[in-house]
Amino acid sequence: MKRIAGGGGIAGAGVKGFRLRRLAADPNGSGDGAIAPDGTRFVASSKRNGSVNLWFFDLSSGKWQQGTWGTGDDIEAQWSPDGRQLTFTSSRGGHKAIWLYRLSDGQVRQLTSADHEEEYPSWSPDGSTVAFVGGSWGRRHFLVVPATGGTPRPVTTNPGRAGACSWAPDGRWLVCHSYDTGAGAVWLLDSQTAEAIQVTDGSSWDYKPTICPTRPAVAFSRSNEGRSVIWVQRLGDGTGGPLVVTGADDRWPTWTRDGNHLFFHRLVDEGAGIAVWDRRTRVVRDLVPAEHKPRYASFAPDGRRIVYGTEAGGRSRLRILNLDTGTSQPLPAGEAAFPTWSPDGRTIACTVRPDPSSRWEIATVDVSSGQVQLWTTGRTDLRGLHAPVSFAPDGRRLVFRSETEPFEANLLVLDLNSGRFTNLTEDSWWDEAPSFSPDGRSVIFMSTRGGDWTWGFYRIDLDSKEIVTVAGPDYIERNNPQLTVDGRVLSTMVASKVEELYEQLPDGAGRVVTEAGPAVRYPVPSADGEQVVFTRTRTTVEYWLAENVWAADSPLAPLARPLVAEAGTPQVIDQPPLGPVRSPVDTRRR
Repeated sequence: MKRIAGGGGIAGAGVKGFRLRRLAADPNGSGDGAIAPDGTRFVASSKRNGSVNLWFFDLSSGKWQQGTWGTGDDIEAQWSPDGRQLTFTSSRGGHKAIWLYRLSDGQVRQLTSADHEEEYPSWSPDGSTVAFVGGSWGRRHFLVVPATGGTPRPVTTNPGRAGACSWAPDGRWLVCHSYDTGAGAVWLLDSQTAEAIQVTDGSSWDYKPTICPTRPAVAFSRSNEGRSVIWVQRLGDGTGGPLVVTGADDRWPTWTRDGNHLFFHRLVDEGAGIAVWDRRTRVVRDLVPAEHKPRYASFAPDGRRIVYGTEAGGRSRLRILNLDTGTSQPLPAGEAAFPTWSPDGRTIACTVRPDPSSRWEIATVDVSSGQVQLWTTGRTDLRGLHAPVSFAPDGRRLVFRSETEPFEANLLVLDLNSGRFTNLTEDSWWDEAPSFSPDGRSVIFMSTRGGDWTWGFYRIDLDSKEIVTVAGPDYIERNNPQLTVDGRVLSTMVASKVEELYEQLPDGAGRVVTEAGPAVRYPVPSADGEQVVFTRTRTTVEYWLAENVWAADSPLAPLARPLVAEAGTPQVIDQPPLGPVRSPVDTRRR
């Protein structure tokens, strides 16, 4: 398999073999992209000028060109079949709606307008209709609307956790994903009758599907307890496999018109160093270099050591750094992440994955012996545990988050003496990144409970369960709050393009800690609150093209063979069938 960086057009007629190459990279990319039907360029959203707008990248020249302008977010663009228009999602009108962009003159026109959010548009093969998703979360429909305008028509009979969809080549069936199985599942949906046929079983997180224009195969993003891969699956018999497996997130595939090339974007998010900020001197000292790809770190109680995660080969390990000597040593806990030190310095709480195919578990590790104790094995009701965990000041409790439904998570407290789990929150919001207050009487966390998919900071009293707002909610991205002994709230904030360290005082006033610099994540204070250790991060969206994916040397070559009928004779299918055998269980309903 060859990997070639840089621009250039799609392989010509003389190049028959499989080739995977990076077309471009954008540190300001917003995480979407779609290739033009003729394969000469792609469109993606980027905040390189401050706002999130649509940009075009020409494969031959290797140059970017801005397409849309304005202060709203323009995202999720998809090409019309003739390549003359785009449909995209924009918040320029106040909330998300479906818009059109004409490439000849850059004119934009609003296609839909509702009192709820609408997103993920997709053109029908004849260019006459646009499918999209609309509605409040949990009660969303797949809808279609004429590309010339008009009243949208729901395709689905009952609302649910609808994701995104695209059209099959016949112009009648949609291939969609939904979250009603508790994860993500791909479905075929008849746009006229609402008949639904399940394609994937819903045990993985499958999303953003697209059918090959010339073969009975569907490509989509798949994640199992970690980063996603591009997965390609035959519609006739369910056989499938990944395009390529790396340590990054590969997402949202789109096909070229001839069905031979597959475009996708890759989200590369990695640690670029660990540093400590001294509040008294305002000095920042770098501790761990970028080549270690470090992640979340926390102080030992005496402030003379830190424990942190470091990545190698796509897996995370723990190391302990002595701040006096500058030497570090591994903590033999296997694959582990999000470490936090106990108040007595003897134990580290973290998340552990016993083997690459298993889920992440909440665990504690004895610092002296490296012995690991798993606390959540056997608890099938707990999931999505790969996230920060916090020790109570008494050392007897942990607080962490557990996903309950797609885009919903509760906070739980684990008593380490009894092994008992107690829900701290129990509702339909997404609660994240909890940490105990220094006095152990409350927990601060981030949550979407303000509504409209915005983050806010909240504080819950452990006795009364009363929740008070600490910051927000608003459309400012803020992450990972931590309380200090003098009542300050440390967090990170994305006020413009980058994530920065933010210090909020008890009276609500605050400031960006400019001396910490950009790209800051996971701030954790020392026991006395006078030092803050944090991770520097490096995030880039890369745009990749898999050329000649059905060639004999392609990872997908086994999927290119003809389907075999029940009688055992080869059966070549020119157009995708309606789907595999219908699931006997309607897993869209829980």
